[in-house]
Amino acid sequence: MQRAILPPQAAVWGLLLANGFLIALMLALAKAATSQGMPAITYAFWQTLIAGAVLLLCAQKRRSLLERRLTRYFLISGLTGIAIPNAIGFYLVTKLGAGFTGIMYALPPIFTFLLATSMGLEKRSWIKLTGLSIAVVACAWIVLQRHSEISNPNILWFAMGLIIPAMLSIGNVYRSVAWPDGVKPMILASGTLLASAFTLGLFAGLTGTSIFPESTEFHLHGIVVLQGLLTALTYLCAFELQRRSNPVFYSQLGAVAAVFGLLIGVIWFRENYSLTIWLGAFLVILGLRISNRKSVQTAAT
Repeated sequence: MQRAILPPQAAVWGLLLANGFLIALMLALAKAATSQGMPAITYAFWQTLIAGAVLLLCAQKRRSLLERRLTRYFLISGLTGIAIPNAIGFYLVTKLGAGFTGIMYALPPIFTFLLATSMGLEKRSWIKLTGLSIAVVACAWIVLQRHSEISNPNILWFAMGLIIPAMLSIGNVYRSVAWPDGVKPMILASGTLLASAFTLGLFAGLTGTSIFPESTEFHLHGIVVLQGLLTALTYLCAFELQRRSNPVFYSQLGAVAAVFGLLIGVIWFRENYSLTIWLGAFLVILGLRISNRKSVQTAAT
């Protein structure tokens, strides 16, 4: 009955679009909070802690979270997929804008494809490689255009931004390869988020960053709580998407988030983007469309 109501292809694409929008919205909320004084590490810590706790409370078989076989999975997945990319992204969003930072989440597909094909997880396909290459080149074009529009840009910010797709690509492949048998996506998402919160809290302690900053405005607490709830929904959908698809299809999540990020940047933060940047966004969508011409059915099974 479920297949008759919602075909597998529609479910996978629906998860991809919903995830992309939620990631873009998370970056927008992060900009609203960090631009008012909350450190990026602190914000990322509470985001992942709240989200992980919410999913844990909603999950069944919570004791499986303590299984030793899952510890390494949670730590590696949390570091590569959440802690490092989000901490950097939340810092850069105040420097480079929500739209540009979202573009950094769009770069993993080509690297994930190369990793997956080299490991035998994905069949070689020139059509897919061409489509992903178009999307990545378009993202690079947007980066260059945005660089020229920012006054006194710091090259270190752009170098830091490249760490985001590198970590996400490694995380995409690792989660598929090391996916634990018999464990529900909600438990995996919860454990990954809590492991991310643990590493972020440890990093905050080592760098002297307080997780309870005294200067934080009271109204920012509501943003943090909302971010935590949205993050719980985002990563629950993300793990379900990864379960239903493959690493390369999943990696396109960032490109969808990048397009939504541009729209949110214009509507919410009144960020201005030139016609060439919008042309780049169109090419990102075109590249994704080309790359999935023959792989939608494969990704949905």
